[in-house]
Amino acid sequence: MSKTVSSALWVTAFVIAAVFIALIFYIGFDILAKGLDKPGEWIITQPFVILGRDGLFVISGILWVIGTIIFFMELSGRTFKGLRIVRQTIKWDAIDVSITALSAAVYGGALAATGGIPIIPGFTWVRPANALAPLFGILFGIPGALGTSIGNFIADALAGYLSVGSLGGFIGNFIIAYVPYKLMKDHSFRTPRSIIEFYIWGVLVSSIWCSLYISWWLDFAEPLIGLPKGFIWGFFAPWVIFNNSFITAIITPILGFILYPPIKARGLYWADRIKILS
Repeated sequence: MSKTVSSALWVTAFVIAAVFIALIFYIGFDILAKGLDKPGEWIITQPFVILGRDGLFVISGILWVIGTIIFFMELSGRTFKGLRIVRQTIKWDAIDVSITALSAAVYGGALAATGGIPIIPGFTWVRPANALAPLFGILFGIPGALGTSIGNFIADALAGYLSVGSLGGFIGNFIIAYVPYKLMKDHSFRTPRSIIEFYIWGVLVSSIWCSLYISWWLDFAEPLIGLPKGFIWGFFAPWVIFNNSFITAIITPILGFILYPPIKARGLYWADRIKILS
């Protein structure tokens, strides 16, 4: 690849990253300007208003089914390779179990430590530790993604927020880690492709999917949970998208750039520890 082409790709990657970050900041300023008490006026809420509760319930239900199937499929030792479902071998030896346990402890502890600003007590709060979820998936694969699921459960328990809604958050947080792990082709954070892929899959898609997954569950289990449907789709869902994407877009690439080399050098990177079977 010529130096000119390489430079152009880097410029493109930085422009895309800058646009993502600028848009997220704009959404944040819009929320602050209009107030947390007026979610119906937020820019990020408008697509939810247009689709309506019924449309969102159908779309999110499809994503919920897909996400749940993927969760159990991956834990059973099967994965996607292109359009095919194939078997993969995760050792689940002392290293993989330790990765899951440490990911859960670090993520859960970090969420609990930064959970002092509840937005909807028992359901969500300002979560700076969200930056770790996609990172654990990118670096450690399924063990890291499972660790984020367990870690979110731990955080809910430590914060006193553990509820039926936490069941949706369990797989919802798995999705945040799983999407960039599975759909990014370059996890190094050292190439234009890696940066572009991260902002598409690790920020945009994973944040939306996680939000809709959890929101569908809260809607479906409304008789048990008691959160009004209008509040779920008019406040909770758009807020979770913003909350997840804001810190992830800024902090995760920096952490990934720093941590990828030592993780790779020590043989802990997920691609060096699994075997895909045809």
